[in-house]
Amino acid sequence: MKKLLTYSLSLLSIPLITMMPVLAQRSASSVSVKIGYFNEPLVKASFPAAAGSETLKATAESQLRKDLDDANKQIQEMKDQKKSADEVQKAIDNAQISIRAKQQALAELVQSQNAVVRDSIMQAVNAVGREKGLDLVVSGEGLFMGGKTVLDSGTDITNDVVKKLTPQAVSQK
Repeated sequence: MKKLLTYSLSLLSIPLITMMPVLAQRSASSVSVKIGYFNEPLVKASFPAAAGSETLKATAESQLRKDLDDANKQIQEMKDQKKSADEVQKAIDNAQISIRAKQQALAELVQSQNAVVRDSIMQAVNAVGREKGLDLVVSGEGLFMGGKTVLDSGTDITNDVVKKLTPQAVSQK
């Protein structure tokens, strides 16, 4: 049984040994890749939905601060009126529950809006990349190494992405 097992394993290794030079040749060949890049902050600044997302976030934060201030004033008034500790604690608990619920709802709304903006930008980048025959598109904001190489040999598609996202703004100009 041992001889049979050894023999069968050696038969399996023969094809692998004979293919090694072929595998080595494949990994040594170079591949030409067309790279594009875009300035994501500039695209977001030019995209009205992204600005709306930032406005929504600011409004949500402002509303939460106002609600928190109102709750604190109400609790302070209760303390000034010498309400019982149980009543004050109940008001605190209710305010915390209410503010947490609003905070979660507003966070979900902002996150949803950000996802829509990100999806729109991604679709525009993909469309422009395909139109220009690019193999890879990177955001300059997320590039930590090789930036000069990308800038020198890559294609800047920032303006094309902005045009794709805001065709009505381009047609009005």
